Amino acid sequence: MKAGSTGALTLPDYFKVLTAGGVSVKNTNVEIFDSQGISHTLSAAFVRTDAANQWDLVLTSITGDVTLHDRRVKGITFLTDGSYGGITGADASSFQLEFAHDPGNVRTIDMDFGTVGEFDGLSQFGGASTVAPSGQDGYPSGWLSSLSVTREGLLVGVFTNGVRRNVAAIKLATFQNPAGLESIGNNYFTISANSGDPVATRALAGGAGAIRGGSLEKSNVEVAAEFVNMIQAQNGFQANARTIRVANEMLRELTNLIR
Repeated sequence: MKAGSTGALTLPDYFKVLTAGGVSVKNTNVEIFDSQGISHTLSAAFVRTDAANQWDLVLTSITGDVTLHDRRVKGITFLTDGSYGGITGADASSFQLEFAHDPGNVRTIDMDFGTVGEFDGLSQFGGASTVAPSGQDGYPSGWLSSLSVTREGLLVGVFTNGVRRNVAAIKLATFQNPAGLESIGNNYFTISANSGDPVATRALAGGAGAIRGGSLEKSNVEVAAEFVNMIQAQNGFQANARTIRVANEMLRELTNLIR
């Protein structure tokens, strides 16, 4: 470069680690999701250090437009029986990164390595090393695909990404004197001075009953009125059937006369 020349060198948000050095290395991948439901594949390597029973976790790369702020978890230790021994020093079991669509908001990805002294996470034994994530709490974007109703009146939404969420609740009301409600016809009732004001609640709370999804309540119809309608329909059917029978007999007699 010539003396006095000016210019700027643009560096990438982070450099990929092609090979994580160490006594022993084991690679693994974890899928994470940002706030927009976009998937990012996080590649990491467990690197065995010179210290006995101690490893580091190095984030080697991540897909998408992401800026890495912290890419190493230092001092992952194991006890003499091979169980997880915790992290030495003040280093946290997490990575810090920043997504391009949300600049200035540094996100923390926490890693759960297990319980100290237990074998419910990482462990160290003789033999070939294997490492794989057991799960994560992120999920991609999804759309509401179906709804169901619980006995408590909760509307549970099932989304295309497999997530279930309580999206709403059915509001019910109770009365101090339900028998004092005033009938206004067609099986509808309204409040009166004897019934008292409605008390808002939800199913199975405050004396309210349960809700059955996909069912019709018998009291939704006026039983007496529907019974009368059924009798009228039956009488009409019998009269029409008798008319048709008489017409058939007349046609039969007319056919016999022609013969």
